Amino acid sequence: MKTKTSTISALRGIVGAVAAIASASAMAVPVTQWGYEINSGFTSYAGTAGGTTGITGSLNNAAIGAPSLLSWGQSTGFGQSSFSVGSATNGQFSGTLDTNAAPVNTVQLIHDNNAITGTSLRSAVLTDQIRLWGISPAGPDLIASLIFNIAFLETPNSNPCTVGSPTPCNDIFVLDVVGAGFNPANNTLNQNILYDGNLYNVMLRISGVGLLPSAACTAVLGAGNTSCYGFTTAENQRNTFQASLAISDIPYNVPEPGSLALLGLGLFGLGALRRRNKA
Repeated sequence: MKTKTSTISALRGIVGAVAAIASASAMAVPVTQWGYEINSGFTSYAGTAGGTTGITGSLNNAAIGAPSLLSWGQSTGFGQSSFSVGSATNGQFSGTLDTNAAPVNTVQLIHDNNAITGTSLRSAVLTDQIRLWGISPAGPDLIASLIFNIAFLETPNSNPCTVGSPTPCNDIFVLDVVGAGFNPANNTLNQNILYDGNLYNVMLRISGVGLLPSAACTAVLGAGNTSCYGFTTAENQRNTFQASLAISDIPYNVPEPGSLALLGLGLFGLGALRRRNKA
């Protein structure tokens, strides 16, 4: 049986090891160029009929094990409605980007908003996995994941419109992203990472995403919910939203409990560095 003294000694040993790794990596050269790979898919979804009834997932992203395209409803002449993420490449995208450079375009979110009858989408969870690695200088892989909890409302196409849009009324998507802080000043999602002893901010911007009117929040989320962010889509057309990615060496000031997520990513970064040093 371990004694209290031995347990304390073990904890001190772990703390000392982490401190040593952090100290060893503190002088690491900052990364100026990165490689990245994005894999996205809808890891769960539900419709207004309950469960997944009436919602079809397709274009499977093998890396995520989830579809990148959801379709629903009975067509009234222009096809079903659908929502996709990077459907042209099954939710996969890769490339390079420079620290503190302009954002680079990645996948697109597309809502084909058609007039339908029957079951509609009600909610979905979009998992966005971002793999990063240093190119200049070369460094180990780091995985950062964003979980998009999406609430959707297929609005009646009659006045008064919920979001003040002209008839036919815009449909409403509300986002709640786990693992990132939303900055309303520039409508970006921000996630701090610790990589080889240096802090960076991974910034994701989706065109059209911003704070929604309180009436839209209440319509989608229920009474008492007057603050939310997301986007709306015009009826009878394809609505395209471009996602872009940037990395800054100025960390985002994440309020609690976001700092807990930063701590987890920091320990992951130290672990990746430790594995590389052993190799």
